[in-house]
Amino acid sequence: MEKILSVITVVSLMAVIFSFSSTNRNSNADEIEEINTVIDNFQTAYTSQSTTDLRRLFYANSVIAWDSKGGERQAVYSLEQWLQGTQEDVFDSNQWLSDELTDRDITVMRNIAYCVCEYTYRDEDGTQRGFDVFTFLRMRGTWKILSLQWTGDAVE
Repeated sequence: MEKILSVITVVSLMAVIFSFSSTNRNSNADEIEEINTVIDNFQTAYTSQSTTDLRRLFYANSVIAWDSKGGERQAVYSLEQWLQGTQEDVFDSNQWLSDELTDRDITVMRNIAYCVCEYTYRDEDGTQRGFDVFTFLRMRGTWKILSLQWTGDAVE
């Protein structure tokens, strides 16, 4: 009897999780479009090397984290630390950048959303590929980036 109750509990829990997951996948098309616009604006701001435009897309207390070289290189930054490092290490040393965010999988639940997408980053020194994970929060009708994480490596 105890095993049957355990199985019923697990099956019920899985049904609730599946139902919740299905609700996420059926997000309003307008919400998906709004989030895609934020991601497009991120891509444009990064490619055009505009820290001012990037800053407008994020909440002031956003967190940015990255992982590369199989976990050998990792860091977690505040928004301002990341923007300063990006300005000094990327924008100041490259005249040309391209950041393409493709294969976007966006999930929305009320005022929180996330997007997992592939990126291809090119600069004067070569190409990198990997995955970005954006977390969004809609506050007062506006979607902004709450966090950004990525992992990837140079393509040889």
